[in-house]
Amino acid sequence: MKKISSNRKKNHLALAIALLLTASLATAADVNFSGFLSVGGGMVDDEDAVGYGGYDEDDLTFDRNLLGLQVTGQVNEKVTATAQLIARSNNDYQVDAEWAYLSWQANDSIKVRAGRLRTPFYMYSDFLDVGYSYTWITPPQEVYYLPFNNVDGVDIYLTGTVGIFDTSLQAYFGSFTDELTFSGAIADAETRNQMGLSGTIGKDWWTLRAAYHQADLTVDVTGSPLSATTTIGSFANTLRALGFGNNADRLLVEEDDVTFTEVGLNIDTGRFVAAAEHVEFDPGDALLSKNIREYVMAGVRAGDWLFHVTASKAKDEVSHPETGIPVGQALPVVGSTNVLIGTLQAIAQSQVVERDVLTFGTRWDVTTGTAIKFQFDDVDSPDVVLPTGTISGQQKVFSVAVQTVF
Repeated sequence: MKKISSNRKKNHLALAIALLLTASLATAADVNFSGFLSVGGGMVDDEDAVGYGGYDEDDLTFDRNLLGLQVTGQVNEKVTATAQLIARSNNDYQVDAEWAYLSWQANDSIKVRAGRLRTPFYMYSDFLDVGYSYTWITPPQEVYYLPFNNVDGVDIYLTGTVGIFDTSLQAYFGSFTDELTFSGAIADAETRNQMGLSGTIGKDWWTLRAAYHQADLTVDVTGSPLSATTTIGSFANTLRALGFGNNADRLLVEEDDVTFTEVGLNIDTGRFVAAAEHVEFDPGDALLSKNIREYVMAGVRAGDWLFHVTASKAKDEVSHPETGIPVGQALPVVGSTNVLIGTLQAIAQSQVVERDVLTFGTRWDVTTGTAIKFQFDDVDSPDVVLPTGTISGQQKVFSVAVQTVF
């Protein structure tokens, strides 16, 4: 498998592009600056239980902070340049270019963009980092979990009306390279031939959304450890040596055809709010599990306060990379095919997430552009069995955040 560039090199390149874009905007006739900030912290009820939302200590820590700056410049009557730079505390405040693109407004209803864009996976994708713009401190992680939030490519965005309904349609094509954590190890990952289509239809207080995406996904899982002496890569080599090449191919995520679908509903009558999303990630023949995730939120406003409750769920389907290996057949070195089957099943099971979360939260709009949020998450997931003991899957998480736009 070809070598994928490191995350540091990518960030330096993205930052250089964004800075050049910002510098060019400084000479434009019309330049607008805006920003957003989130300062948040939290704690868990039981530090010996499974962590959730990045929190695993029973002491309150404020380490979920984010600062963003967006620069928009009018290049000419039709063309606009946009850059968005974000620094996160959980990334040592390293500055990343989340957006860096040129847009061409062909007419009142058609816009074309090229550069680094936000991938339209979700209902809140366009303002995912702007916590002030939605109800929760962060959207439910059971649904908002994909590591590829951006795409380098081109899209077209159409708006219009169909009868009495307002509609939008977005189509894009591109690719992306990043790093993610796989089985406790950092793995290079990339998408190629990534494309998608999303659309909305709505009227006044409701909006219905649907999206479909597909890509060729590669994740370098070869270095992920299975034991002190074995990695997924070395185990794949063992499978090939024993004549199970097809199973080795399923174990490695190399240019696998994957799809992602989403449907969502947003309601805001002024006093009452509600939202729901259902997503499915299908990895095809890859080792990864089929993800089935969803949430439902309902809330009510009372003056400057918003009270809400959310039920979210993750119930993944395990893959079967062991398919085709006969049971109980004697083998050299490993002893039996049962060893191979058991190892493959254990690897596949480790990719499965099963979790139910009930969230209660409040939002207080202290002043225009600033909100204070409090949130309580009651997490119910299976216990985790380790050689050193069992970790409870029951957890309670308390979090708070101040979020603003300027």
